[in-house]
Amino acid sequence: MNFYAFIIAGLFVPCFSILAAPPIPNILIFMADDMGIGDSSAYLKVNLSKETEPVSKTLKTPNIEKFAKQGMIFTDAHAPASMCSSTRYSLLTGRLAHRSYLKKQGWLPHGPNRSMIQRDLVTLPEMLQQNDYFTGAVGKYHVGMDFDDGHGKPADEFDYKDVDFTKKILDGPTHHGFDEFFGIPGNTEDSLDTEPRVFIRNDSWTFTEREKMRWTGIQHRSGQILSAPDWNLSQIGPSLLKEGIEFIEKASLKTKPFFLYYVPAANHFQRNSNGDYAVPESIDNQPVKGASRYTDGTKGGDREDMVIENDLAFGSLLKKIRETDDPRNPGKKIIDNTLIIFTSDNGPNVGDNLGVNQESGGLRGKKAKLWEGGHRVPFILFWKNKIESNSINRNLFSLTDLYATIAKIIGYNLKPTEALDSLDSYKYWKDPERTDSRPRYFFCHLGPPYENDAIAIRQGSKKVIVKGGLAQPWTENGSKGSANASVFYDLKKNFYETVDFTKNNPQSETMVNRLLKIHNQGYSRELNLTSDKNLILDDGWHNLRNDISGSIGFEFKINKNQTVTHLGMWDDHDREIPVRDARGIPTEFSSDQPSRTGNKPRSISGDHKIRLWEIKNSDFKEIGAVQINSKTQGELEGEFRYLRLNQPINLSKELIYGLTMSTSTGDGDHFHDDVAFDGLSPVINPTVTVIKSLIFKNEFPNQILSIPSFADLDSNYSLYRLPVGPTLRFR
Repeated sequence: MNFYAFIIAGLFVPCFSILAAPPIPNILIFMADDMGIGDSSAYLKVNLSKETEPVSKTLKTPNIEKFAKQGMIFTDAHAPASMCSSTRYSLLTGRLAHRSYLKKQGWLPHGPNRSMIQRDLVTLPEMLQQNDYFTGAVGKYHVGMDFDDGHGKPADEFDYKDVDFTKKILDGPTHHGFDEFFGIPGNTEDSLDTEPRVFIRNDSWTFTEREKMRWTGIQHRSGQILSAPDWNLSQIGPSLLKEGIEFIEKASLKTKPFFLYYVPAANHFQRNSNGDYAVPESIDNQPVKGASRYTDGTKGGDREDMVIENDLAFGSLLKKIRETDDPRNPGKKIIDNTLIIFTSDNGPNVGDNLGVNQESGGLRGKKAKLWEGGHRVPFILFWKNKIESNSINRNLFSLTDLYATIAKIIGYNLKPTEALDSLDSYKYWKDPERTDSRPRYFFCHLGPPYENDAIAIRQGSKKVIVKGGLAQPWTENGSKGSANASVFYDLKKNFYETVDFTKNNPQSETMVNRLLKIHNQGYSRELNLTSDKNLILDDGWHNLRNDISGSIGFEFKINKNQTVTHLGMWDDHDREIPVRDARGIPTEFSSDQPSRTGNKPRSISGDHKIRLWEIKNSDFKEIGAVQINSKTQGELEGEFRYLRLNQPINLSKELIYGLTMSTSTGDGDHFHDDVAFDGLSPVINPTVTVIKSLIFKNEFPNQILSIPSFADLDSNYSLYRLPVGPTLRFR
C-alpha cells in the first residue's frame, strides 16, 4: 500500500464507522393513570418476588402482554409517589416527589393550581430539546398551569370565572420543554375538579368563546365547571390517541429524534351524572365498552373497560411506530430505534386500603398508600437489540430515575443542578443480573396509620416508612423536621408488610439517617463535581432573609488539607427581594426562585465581619477574619465578594471548622435561608462536607442555636445545611 492509499484507508474507516453508528433513539413513555400490576396480563404468572407465588389473575391486556414478551418486565419498579401529581413532577424533573411545593399530599387540590415546576428548573423534555429532540406531550399534565385572567396575571378564582380563554396559557407544558402539547390540565371528576373542560393545544385553549360554554358539574360542583359546547368525557381517550398518532406522523417527517410523553386520563375516576367512568364505545375502531375480561374468563366493569382503552391506545401507537419509515434510518421503521416504556403513575385506584388487592398484583394497599400496592407499578421496557427481550428485571427502580438514565443513553452529561435525585440505571437495564443496591424514596400516605407527608425508603428487600414532618415540618404531630422511623419491613421475610421488624435492625437507622442527609442537602445522586477554589459553587434558590441580628453560618470539615486565602460573602442583586416572609409557612404562591443574574447592580450596604473558626469540643477559636462593608467591598466574582486574608490559613482534614457572617436586621444585605422549600440547594465544593447551619447572637459563640424558622424545630432540621452568606476561597 502506498502512502496516499494508507492515508485514504485511515480516513475511510472512522468515517464509515461514524456513518454506520445508529442514531440516538426516539423515546415513547406511555404512563397510564391509576393502573396496578394486576391490571395487565403481562404480569400473569410472574413472581413479583422470588419468595412469593406468581400472580394468578389479571385483566387481559393483549397489546401490553405482547409488548412485554418482546421487552423486559420489571417486578420492582415504582412510581415516585403513591399519587399522580407528585409522580409526574418527579418524572419530569428528576427530583424526589416531596421536593415540590406539594407537601401535604401527592395530588394537586381542586381549584386553581400554580405550576409545580419553576421556569428555571430544567426538565427531562427541556434536556432532550437541548439535545435536538422534537418533544411532545399528549394527555393529562397535572403538575399545575397558570391561566391568564385577562390582565396578564394567573387566574385564581376557584371555579375559573376569571379565566380569559382568548389569552395564551401563562405557564404550561410548552414552557417546560414540550414543543407541542394537546390535552387537559388535570383530573376530570365532575363532582370534584373545577378545571375548565376545554382541551388545550400548545399554549392556547381550543375553544375560546366563553358565552357559548356550558356550566356543568354534579353534586356540590353542580353548575361550577365551565365546559366547551362539544365536551364529552367519554371522548378524552379517543381524542388523545388521534393526537398521539398525528404527533408520530409529524415526527416521521423530521430528521431529528422525537420524545413523546403520552399520559392518558384513563383509568382515573371520571365521576359524572352517569357513573364513575365515561367509557367510550370504541377507540381506533376497536370496541371498549363491555370489552374487558379477566384471565379466568369473568367480565370486567367500567373501570376495567378503561384499562382496555389504554391497552388499545398503546397498541395503536405501537402499530403506527412499526409501520412508519424512520427518516433517520433509511430502510428501517421507527420502532427499530425507539425506546418504549409502559408504566403507571401509581397503584390502582380501587381495592382494600389496608389489605392485599388483585389489582395491585396481590400487594398490600392501593393508590395513596405507602405499602407496596400504592407505588409498585407495571414497568415494561423495549429497545430493539439493546434490551433483552422476553426477560425479567428484579432490580429496584423508580420513575425518578428515567431522567438520568435517558441522559446516559443519549450521551448527555448532567449539570450539577439537573435531575438531582435521578439515578442512572442503564447498566442495570442492560444486565439485569447486576444488583442495584441503591435506596429509593417514595412519597405520600393518605389516612391512618401514617401522616400525609410520610416517606417510604426501599433498599433491597428492606423498607422503612418514615414519620411525617420531614417533607412538611409543620405537619401536626409530625417529627418537626427530623426523620423518624414508624415501621421497618423486610419484604424477603414478609412480602405483604404485616410484620414490623424494627427491633434489632440497625439498618433501619442507617436508612433513615441517609434520607435525612439527602433531604437536607438537596440531592441524592453523585454530582460528579470537580475541585474548585471556591467553597460555594452555586448559591441555589433558597428564600432571601434579612431578619436576623447576630452571626449566621455553618460548621464544616474538609476531606484533604487545604489553604484558605480569602474570606467573603454572597452579595444579593440590589433589586432582589424575598418571595415570602422569612418566618412564615411557605405555600404554592411563594415558590423558591433563582437569584437575579449579572454582576451589576450589586453592592454591600451594611457592615459584615466574616470569621473562620476552629472548633474543638464545641469551643470556637477564631483563626481568621475580614470586614466587608460599603467602603471595603472586596473583589466581586459572580455573586460573591472576596477579601484576601493578611496571611493564608492552613486547614487540616482532621479538624472541624466554622464560618460565620455578622448580619443586622434590615441592613439591606440579604442572605439565602439555610432551608429550601421547593427550590435548589447550593452546590458546595466536593472537598467540603457541611455539618450543620448555626447562629449565635453575641460577639462570640457562647451559645450556638439553629437559624430561626416558623417554629422551634428538631435540631436535626439544621444538619447538612448552610445559609448562603459567608464563604471562602482556597488556594
